[in-house]
Amino acid sequence: MKKTIIRLFILLFLAGFSFSCEKRIESSIPDYEVYIETNPKQYAELSIPCSAVEYVYTPGVPVPANFRFGYGGVLIYRNLEGKIRSCDLACPVEARPDIRVKVTMPYAECAVCGSRFDLSWELAVPVSGPAKESLRSYHASERANSIVVSN
Repeated sequence: MKKTIIRLFILLFLAGFSFSCEKRIESSIPDYEVYIETNPKQYAELSIPCSAVEYVYTPGVPVPANFRFGYGGVLIYRNLEGKIRSCDLACPVEARPDIRVKVTMPYAECAVCGSRFDLSWELAVPVSGPAKESLRSYHASERANSIVVSN
């Protein structure tokens, strides 16, 4: 009886441990530092479902010193449920920072490989073309009159 209780305790402990481990989704887009904070005007632009704002580093254009633009640029969007989401603009098939998806909400499409990604719900999932993985996602949170994206 005592051995059965100990085995049950160990089994429950191991099951709880395996559920608590976060699974990381591998991406063909390399890890690059990301930090974007929208201003009140951009926050207002993102206030309605199916809206989007793109951030791409452009040499010579002044940006806050702490901004980091990911690998191919950052897309911040509000999906159809009204939730704020963010992802990298680099196509995971091409995996180059200069080949970015073109966003026409609620889709993003790569002009080179033809992959199309649905931005309507949770993740930017591929719906057509050769892509097998979603656009690389970043953490996005709303604050007073701004949205902060980071990794």
